Amino acid sequence: MHGPHDLGGRDGLGPIEPEFLEPGIPDWRYPFEGRMHAITAMAIKNGAFNLDEQRHGIELMKWSDYLDSTYYAHWLFSVEKLLNDKGYITHEQVDERMRELGAPDMKPHPEKPEQLTPFARDMIEVLWKGTPHDLPSDADPAFAVGAEVVVRNINEVTHNRLPGYLNKIKGVVVRQYGAFHDPADSAHKQVDSPHHLYMVKFSSKELWGDDAAEDFDLYADLFENYLEPVN
Repeated sequence: MHGPHDLGGRDGLGPIEPEFLEPGIPDWRYPFEGRMHAITAMAIKNGAFNLDEQRHGIELMKWSDYLDSTYYAHWLFSVEKLLNDKGYITHEQVDERMRELGAPDMKPHPEKPEQLTPFARDMIEVLWKGTPHDLPSDADPAFAVGAEVVVRNINEVTHNRLPGYLNKIKGVVVRQYGAFHDPADSAHKQVDSPHHLYMVKFSSKELWGDDAAEDFDLYADLFENYLEPVN
């Protein structure tokens, strides 16, 4: 996972904007965002694509477009691309519909209807319960708690959930979670492949050297195929 969506641990980006550190900021900054969230969830629930495909779609944005757009604009790009690529609706059809609509008013926070359709009730249940991705596995975990590991130097264009700044960094396994579905196989093959997942502890000095701003431990959840034993 490389690109503008993977900026954790990078230098020179400045502090987080204070407004994002304060509690009580609006759930949706712009009126379209709640609708974008709902469209994405409904498409996933109906089997149009899965969550990892949607995440990978965002990674395919041009860097300049990604950095010059908002969080839910990234979702819009990915969902439209997936629906086009899978034959549900074309980019041209979306553009034509936009020309028909013009710029209609959009109520920021529409109220929940008194009467919900069965699908709406199903969607609410899905959103509240989440979609667990743990899977049974016949394979034993390769790393025990306390094992010293090093993160593999992965530079692949395929989807993964490995923060780039952890590449080649040494850490210690502190927890075994069991097996969960592999994001790459889910995104590119649309299959559930069980891979063991671990919590790994890294020191700030190991990550950023003796000049690290603070002395602390960072914990990351990493799949087994992202790790190697320390020789």
